[in-house]
Amino acid sequence: MAKSIESNIRPSLLIWARESIRLGVEDAAAKAGIEPAVLRAWEDGKERPSISQLRKLGEVYKRPLAVFFLPQPPQGFDPQKEFRRLPGLLPKRESMQFQTVLRMALYRREVARDLYERLGEAVPVMTARLHPEEGEEVASQRVRELLGISWDEQLEWSTPHIALHMWRTSIEAQGVLVFQASKVELTEMRGTSIPQGPLPVILLNSKDAPHGKIFTLVHEFIHILFANAGFRTSTIEGTRQPEDQVLERASNRLAAAVLMPRSEFTAEVRSQPDVLRGSDESLQHLANRIKVSPEALLRRMLSLRMINASLYKRKRAVWQDRTWFKATSRGGPPIEIRVIASVGRPFVSMVHEGYQRNAISSSEVSDYLGIQLKYFDNVIRVLHHAPSTV
Repeated sequence: MAKSIESNIRPSLLIWARESIRLGVEDAAAKAGIEPAVLRAWEDGKERPSISQLRKLGEVYKRPLAVFFLPQPPQGFDPQKEFRRLPGLLPKRESMQFQTVLRMALYRREVARDLYERLGEAVPVMTARLHPEEGEEVASQRVRELLGISWDEQLEWSTPHIALHMWRTSIEAQGVLVFQASKVELTEMRGTSIPQGPLPVILLNSKDAPHGKIFTLVHEFIHILFANAGFRTSTIEGTRQPEDQVLERASNRLAAAVLMPRSEFTAEVRSQPDVLRGSDESLQHLANRIKVSPEALLRRMLSLRMINASLYKRKRAVWQDRTWFKATSRGGPPIEIRVIASVGRPFVSMVHEGYQRNAISSSEVSDYLGIQLKYFDNVIRVLHHAPSTV
């Protein structure tokens, strides 16, 4: 019988993985089917688990195998403070699904940092910053210039999926990793950011509609710019409703100004008088033209005093079912599209380069991307062609 292969891991990673899921030694050992004394020996560095035993721990801790081979535990953050919820939703204890996707995002960021090192390349550092009290028109123009997106270009994009791809590509070019998660309900999270650099992360909810993802993407990018300037949500602030948090309000305000700059947006609205009267059809048409949700459109008009608060409240009452936020289900795209949409083109490109240069193994490719190796060629084929449609 073949001898089990021992793993070469740091005990601190075993302790970190267990504690991050709030399990004691006894409970973790019971779930993994081992004696507590065995787990303690592994965590003390006196013994090492086999690869198969490590895989079992990964299942218990909701961690991919490769996370145990990182040089040090990923640095976490407080999701209570950072993630974006739907308006009016109170913070609560995060679900296991939410905790899992956050851990995966942190893990993949550490993988990306490690890949840069293995490939002998410098990790990109984003130095751009914003002050939350900065004038929205000047600030939003600076953000658009940073991302290199003009108003005319925005109007020319044929679909919201293309618009999402272009905004995402521009933000990723700034040294930001953009991931998508599919296992968290929209009622819990629309998006979040891990703003600490290098390689800050934006995590979107793939269940959201494209218009919603675009706003969340820009909103979280602004959070990263705030963090670069030294502004972070406090613990007390983070327990309030989203609309009562200072940085949330500032991020919403600036994201709206970025997506709908005052002069260009005003001209568009005035060219369609029915929009000002609250026509659903006109609002939907203009929203599709600009690639924002009708509600974001209406909020921007209210902030620019183009409509009164009573019209906004009346429309909001009709839109309480939040149908704008729901993604259209078409049976699901093929796995290669889902992988690229989930982890982003820059991440897939790094994994591909690492594999080509023998810096990472085939098992690491599978672990980093969450797929079997047989799908990898198709992923790379799609990577070099059309943008993701999810």
